[in-house]
Amino acid sequence: MLRTLTSAFAIGVAARITAQVASFVLILVASHALDLAQFGSYAIASALMVIATTLVYTGIYHLLLRTDDLDRDRDTFFLMQLAIGGAGALLMAGLGLAMGGFAAGGTAMALLALAPNPALSALSAWLEAQLVRDRRIRTTALAVLMSELAALATSVAMFHAGYKIEALIAGRYAAMALVLLVYLAVLRRLPRPRFRRDSARRGLQQAWPLWGSSGLGMLSNYGADLVLGAFLSPAAVGAYRAGSRVANTAADVVLQPLGTISWARFARLETTANRAEIRGAWKENLALCVAILAPAMLSVSLLAPGIVSVLLDPAWGAAAGVVAILALSRSVDALVFLLEPTLTCLGRGRLQFLVRLGDAALLVVLLLSLGRFSAEAAAWAILLKAVLTGVAAMWVMCAALQVRPADLAEILAPGLGLALVCLLVIITLGAMPLARGPAAELFLTAGAVIVTWALAVAGLMRGRWLVLPTP
Repeated sequence: MLRTLTSAFAIGVAARITAQVASFVLILVASHALDLAQFGSYAIASALMVIATTLVYTGIYHLLLRTDDLDRDRDTFFLMQLAIGGAGALLMAGLGLAMGGFAAGGTAMALLALAPNPALSALSAWLEAQLVRDRRIRTTALAVLMSELAALATSVAMFHAGYKIEALIAGRYAAMALVLLVYLAVLRRLPRPRFRRDSARRGLQQAWPLWGSSGLGMLSNYGADLVLGAFLSPAAVGAYRAGSRVANTAADVVLQPLGTISWARFARLETTANRAEIRGAWKENLALCVAILAPAMLSVSLLAPGIVSVLLDPAWGAAAGVVAILALSRSVDALVFLLEPTLTCLGRGRLQFLVRLGDAALLVVLLLSLGRFSAEAAAWAILLKAVLTGVAAMWVMCAALQVRPADLAEILAPGLGLALVCLLVIITLGAMPLARGPAAELFLTAGAVIVTWALAVAGLMRGRWLVLPTP
């Protein structure tokens, strides 16, 4: 039990749960301090910031995990990460100035204020990759936790002092400052101004499929924000992003730590060229992810009206439908999140890029034809795209790993069974009104689902149907 509780995955999940709770609490506070239009203005700028920052944490970041000569490559790789972050910062600043600068307020002000963040993330990404390479995943998980708590405290204090969007912006910089302090204190290393052409050439050759895949994935995550911002209003973006934040909270708790651990483990197995071990790790990680994500997101979808009405400001009620639809979409992400580490470490990086390219093209078509009319329409477009991409990704990975349909059914069975159990609990309690008021009903139902799920997962782990992953 102690080994399970102190495993890298358990600590990563615990840290992500706490960090996501902090982010969710921030949304609750923001819903009482901002209207949907103000939150939407921040969401548009934040979407561009996250896209640029994610590119810094992709490609070269993963080459730092995989390089066979870290001393030779790491300084050059940092300069490449800095160039990517700097380009993102310049793009955001240019858009902000074109929209009127700080004087215009709203989205323009948020773009300019958040613009330096992607460039600063180059150093945190460079440091984090080396910590993950050393299997110090507990350290990075706890650093993320501390940074999100710092962001929450900073933003809440500024909301209390009467600030609006500025409170959310200040929170992002508080988080960045803290994570840099922790990483520097632990690693005690700074990049040197040294550039090697051979390292850069090799890095570009191997990183572009991951950059492309990650950029296309970010388009999937934030394309709706940008399309709604272009065709409708910041208020529509605010409703969509608020609903997305609620739906994403449970999903990110699982996908982020499990994705990090999978990259570390697959990269280590890649050096031995052992396809059988990679296949075994893929089966274990996929089974656990589906067992957690499928029941959690189905429950969030069914309880979405109560979640929004009880936890958010009544003025944000337009987000309820978005929560219900996007929760189902995020459950399908369990089928896709291993695409990059699996195909990259099997030498099929070009193929995973093509899958993501098709995913992005499908998203653009669906958003422009269906999703541009309302926040809920955008959510339906995301769900349809997720289902089609999930099927394609599973087919590609199963072919690359030589996984048979019977094996896949065995992998998915625990998660689908748990989802059915949670569905029955919700339906049963809904037919037996045991509590008065929406808040009591929501918390009673959610508590019953969590307890039932936890007991079932414990039984599945005891029977070795589910296995905690290791880096």
